[in-house]
Amino acid sequence: MSVRAVIAVWAGKFATKVLKIAGTGGTSLPGKIVLKICPDILGHLAKDMKIICVTGTNGKTTTCHIIRDMIEANGSTVFCNDAGANLLGGVVSAFVGAAALNGKINKDYALLECDEAALKSIVKYFGKLDVTAVVTNVFRDQLDRYGEVLTTVNKIRAGLEQLPDVKLILNADCSLTSSLSDLPHSEIHYFGVNDSLYEGTSSDISDAVYCIHCKTKYHYHYHTFGHLGGFYCEKCGYRRQEPEVALTKVIEWKEASSVIEMEVFGKTIEAEVMLPGGYNLYNALAATETAHFIGLSEEKIISVLGGLTTHFGRMEQVAYQGHNLHLVLVKNPAGFNEVLQFLIQQRPTGNIVFGLNDNYADGKDISWIYDVEFERLTKAASGAKNFYFTGKRAYDMQLRLKYADFDISRFLVEKDYKTLITRLGQSGEDTFLVLSYTCMLEFRDKLSEFVPLGKYSR
Repeated sequence: MSVRAVIAVWAGKFATKVLKIAGTGGTSLPGKIVLKICPDILGHLAKDMKIICVTGTNGKTTTCHIIRDMIEANGSTVFCNDAGANLLGGVVSAFVGAAALNGKINKDYALLECDEAALKSIVKYFGKLDVTAVVTNVFRDQLDRYGEVLTTVNKIRAGLEQLPDVKLILNADCSLTSSLSDLPHSEIHYFGVNDSLYEGTSSDISDAVYCIHCKTKYHYHYHTFGHLGGFYCEKCGYRRQEPEVALTKVIEWKEASSVIEMEVFGKTIEAEVMLPGGYNLYNALAATETAHFIGLSEEKIISVLGGLTTHFGRMEQVAYQGHNLHLVLVKNPAGFNEVLQFLIQQRPTGNIVFGLNDNYADGKDISWIYDVEFERLTKAASGAKNFYFTGKRAYDMQLRLKYADFDISRFLVEKDYKTLITRLGQSGEDTFLVLSYTCMLEFRDKLSEFVPLGKYSR
């Protein structure tokens, strides 16, 4: 390792220590400092490591957490960027944090959550390494930053093109993600769901209506959510590939988990996935396929899935004043519609909080809330005690629910998070908080002044 690289590691570690002393939560700044000193630092630090990159619109963080548990269950060591940013600076910070003062990293795996647009810059120096790339899905997300879905696919493609020997694990049910199979890689594998997940799911298919190859409208044998499902094009023949890891049956839906039957490379297994919501089943499938390739047995896969816990904002449950706060992160129409499906199943009788910001990390354009099918929730949430609205764009969200014919007599706007938390505690009711990204960060930081919370991650 070069002297410059070692000095860069020292500088990054010093910056991290200063930030911790200052009490800030910044995780990208040390990486940015390191890159100024040594722009090719990842080429030095990642040398001889096994790399797993997880990218896509929804599910990156949860999929990474499950894969991490799988790796550790296999007796291997791993580090990941689960304490912060998934852009280049955050990934570099994670590598520096894992490195010794001489720049050596004594871990078996680097598990990296990668922003779709940043993937190209992150994997630039990984071309000769053992790399597995998991692509969860592609949905519309932050149009002012990513553009439309084909732009997002092309950003991911540009990153993967730099990895000629990568093992690709793709979502078979996503016509956009599956289109990456035309890259000249030696190994391409698929995970997916072999039937519809539940009755009453949204039938809206707006993100990928037409064939990515010939622009003919897709047909579906079945539909799970968003544009995911058994798609096929009658004109050119492009269709869903058969997955090696597939959910074949949901045996039982529970409040915070589901019992499922899976086919894993020809073997039928039954497992309880200790995460709520149908969309988390896709994350479990992606992690299960990854675990198969790192050598984890079916018995240990079942054990890991049965021992999962929720993380920052991903259906996180917090006990407060004798009741539960359920923190649910939303970022785009497809994910929000799945959260609505979860709420429909729960039929809440307590409080529901909707929080919306329009900061850069959320997307400045909040018109996407009109693509969310709130009308599906109106009847199921009719027993809720109050509907609170918070965040910079609280009144926009309130208006959207008024148009969805919610009972406006139960509408309350409270932008001060401390006051909102106090009122939720005094209500004597369980609460679902459905919050955009920076709104979740701000609310959770204030909540930590009332109850002890673990370190958050993106």
